[in-house]
Amino acid sequence: MDLSELRTALKERREDYSLSDAKLNRKLNQAYLDICSRRKWGWLRREYLANTYPPVVINGTAGTPNFAITNDNNFMTFDSAATPLPSCSTRKRIFIDGSFYEIISVEPPTAAGVVTVWLDRRYTGVSFPTATDFGTVTIVYHEVVLPVGALTVVQAVLFDGSSSPQALDAIPPAAMAYLNKDTSGLPTKFSVIEKEPIYKPRKGVAEFNNPSAVPVSPGLFPSNAASGALTRNSTYTYWYTNYCKWSGSESALSPPQSITLSGTAVAAVFVPDIAARDDYRLRIYRSEANGTTPYLIRDMDEAALSTFIDTTSDDQLRTRGPDSASSMFLSLYPLPGGAQATGHKISKAYELYILYQMEARKLSADNDRPQFDATYTNVLLDGAELLMLGANDEQGRASHVQQRFESGIQRMITLDRLNFQQRPLMSRNARGLRGKPNSWYGSLPDYGSGGLGGF
Repeated sequence: MDLSELRTALKERREDYSLSDAKLNRKLNQAYLDICSRRKWGWLRREYLANTYPPVVINGTAGTPNFAITNDNNFMTFDSAATPLPSCSTRKRIFIDGSFYEIISVEPPTAAGVVTVWLDRRYTGVSFPTATDFGTVTIVYHEVVLPVGALTVVQAVLFDGSSSPQALDAIPPAAMAYLNKDTSGLPTKFSVIEKEPIYKPRKGVAEFNNPSAVPVSPGLFPSNAASGALTRNSTYTYWYTNYCKWSGSESALSPPQSITLSGTAVAAVFVPDIAARDDYRLRIYRSEANGTTPYLIRDMDEAALSTFIDTTSDDQLRTRGPDSASSMFLSLYPLPGGAQATGHKISKAYELYILYQMEARKLSADNDRPQFDATYTNVLLDGAELLMLGANDEQGRASHVQQRFESGIQRMITLDRLNFQQRPLMSRNARGLRGKPNSWYGSLPDYGSGGLGGF
């Protein structure tokens, strides 16, 4: 059942059709999130694939100094024409004169093409350039963001081309602090740490102008695109985020802003130029017709922030937007090596496979479905009904529903098919066929009283 069907079933069960959809959604989501928090469910495990990247090395040159930094300053300048600073460099580790710093901010280029990069503390090394030494800076990419909602990392495996996979050892962040910051090569260890997220956009989509096309005034407008596949007489909501292409981190959504298409308007929307935070890419999200849930419709490169016409039908919407900003990062040691890159030439070093346990996401759109099997729908309805009875102070009926709810959760635990530690079962009794033993590093199993016969 999807969310709209669950609401109808809950009304029929209670024989009460007076409650609003918003109130029923809250009860259903409370029960759903309660179920999901009871255990490290197998159906909440996910795979995540990421690339690691080698360092970017920028060498100063005599003819046109690529960068300049002075002792006792906490900023450096780059000549964007001579050597463009790699995009999405904010919050990356940088090595200068044998010491490491972190880039905390990148200002936009001036009219003369000078980019100012602010460091996390004052620079204590040799000033560059000098008459004989033009210096070298190295920017490293040792962190990979975990998907929003990740609770724990079950396993992390590194792949280097066609060679054998390399399992990474998990260590606490306190142990990672004692490891050398400049050692590079094949990563063998990782830790997870929470970091400050990318700042949330302050403006909404409709607050931007588009000086290159008509209309020039701020806002979202119906477009004259002939290929539009949006629905007339419907309201669409737009958001955008700042996105780092190196680590995969993403900010929270911008404030939502909407447009309503008339019955005669062309079924497309004119989206104005959006000015992203400097040094980040953009991702633009849109709801379904008359919906409230954001879905990705376009990735925009930092060099191509031009206006586009949204002609995307609801059937072509992509992944759901983030509920909050990315803040959990997987840090690798040693620093990912591989072929070094210079300037904007980036080559992939390794592939990273992550198996993680995620938290549940609440049901928001009417067509959203719980992530567990449909056979457990009654358990969810029992939980929502229990909350409603408790709110109405009907304790007599609530105790009976609570028993059904708790026994239903125990049955779900027993039948959690993806959570067995050693063998995939093909039957539920002692005589049933059992699968081949395998290595599985999930959460501790809870077999209950399923009659596994000493398994």
